[in-house]
Amino acid sequence: MTAAGIDPANFGYVEFIVQHESGWNPNAVNPSSGACGLGQQLPCGKWAGAWNDPIAALVAMNSYVSRYGGWAGAHAYWLAHGNY
Repeated sequence: MTAAGIDPANFGYVEFIVQHESGWNPNAVNPSSGACGLGQQLPCGKWAGAWNDPIAALVAMNSYVSRYGGWAGAHAYWLAHGNY
């Protein structure tokens, strides 16, 4: 997470989301939706970098969660909706 530029204060939120989305498997692919990678990007490959590169995935997720106001907001949304 540090290598991806994620603030250590957010590590708990990142851990929760990634564990629930992919179980930390960078090669995870959802058989029904086609979402892929650590953050289960949909469509697969929409984020910059190789979709199954853990650092690239975390960098992309770190940017993506801005739509929720950051990691805490993404975590709260996940708790309310079961996804982010």
